[in-house]
Amino acid sequence: MSGKNTDMRTPLAKVRGLGSAREGTGHFWRQRLTAIANIPLILFFVGFLIALNGADYAHVRAALANPFVALVMAL
Repeated sequence: MSGKNTDMRTPLAKVRGLGSAREGTGHFWRQRLTAIANIPLILFFVGFLIALNGADYAHVRAALANPFVALVMAL
C-alpha cells in the first residue's frame, strides 16, 4: 500500500462534498444553553398550573393578564 490513499470516502461522497460542516461544537453549546434556560421556565409553568388548579376562568384570565406572567408564558 502506498499510504497516500487515506481517504475512506467513496468517489460519490467526494463529489458531493458532504463532509463535516464544522458547526458541531457551536450547535452543541447552543443546545446546552437553551436546555438550561428552559429549566426556570418549566418550573414557573408547573408552579403556575399548581397555583391555579381549581381556579375559575375569571381568575385564570386575570392571572394571565399580568404582564410578567404573559411574558414568561410567551417565552
